[in-house]
Amino acid sequence: MGRPPCFDKIGVKKGPWTPEEDIILVSYIQEHGPGNWIAVPTNTGLLRCSKSCRLRWTNYLRPGISRGNFTDQEEEKIIHLQALLGNR
Repeated sequence: MGRPPCFDKIGVKKGPWTPEEDIILVSYIQEHGPGNWIAVPTNTGLLRCSKSCRLRWTNYLRPGISRGNFTDQEEEKIIHLQALLGNR
């Protein structure tokens, strides 16, 4: 029971993304915007599943993602909110 898969598992590439795949994904998102992720592998020719494309964009390629350690101000804010709100 449940939903059928949105892709055929045969021929789907797994493992690390190549810089060429990143460029294809970024250029497609810049042109069409992030939205219908099921259509991305079909329209771009990437041999990846739609979930992999979505996660790659969301976690690594999206503009505005800050990488690295927290700043002192961010760390203080996290500690303050943890003390105020607890584990919610």
